[in-house]
Amino acid sequence: MPQNTTHLGRNVCIIGAPGSGKSSLARQLASRRSFRAVHMDQLFFEPGWKPTPKPELAKRVAAAISEDGGVFDGNNSGTLQMRLEKAHSLIWLDLPLWITFPRIIRRLVRNYGTVRPDMADGCPERFDMEFLRWAWTFPQHSRPRQEIEFEAFGKMKYRLASKRDISRFLRRIERTGTTWDAVEPK
Repeated sequence: MPQNTTHLGRNVCIIGAPGSGKSSLARQLASRRSFRAVHMDQLFFEPGWKPTPKPELAKRVAAAISEDGGVFDGNNSGTLQMRLEKAHSLIWLDLPLWITFPRIIRRLVRNYGTVRPDMADGCPERFDMEFLRWAWTFPQHSRPRQEIEFEAFGKMKYRLASKRDISRFLRRIERTGTTWDAVEPK
């Protein structure tokens, strides 16, 4: 095994603030090994931005992660434990608000009225003040929980706190290789 190999295991869970690049990173990692990118927003929302009822959501997530070979991205706290139990590694995109919030605004403007590839069918990009408030206050209400989950995760984990960290992580995967086998906890 090459020195400094990035160990990801057969299933990867990605969490982070809105606009941190979870879905983009999931697609990139999945494409490198023909894994499935599993976007929680596709499972959480039904057409018209209606939340999936909790029992149905749990079934959808369980089915989506049942087979190995997945990169799961998203923050839905109701299914996070299920995904963490299945994951062999955790990537926390812990980028600052000054990076994530402008990305959200650019995404909204660029994709307004269309359905993004990581979003559920029937959920076109829209101006949603409630979501923007939630994203703006994410560092206060949700980041602390993500930090706790990250610290408690007993397998391989990677905290990427800048665009440079993400670029280095992806370059390291390209340069040194990635092991996708199951890994033991640290």
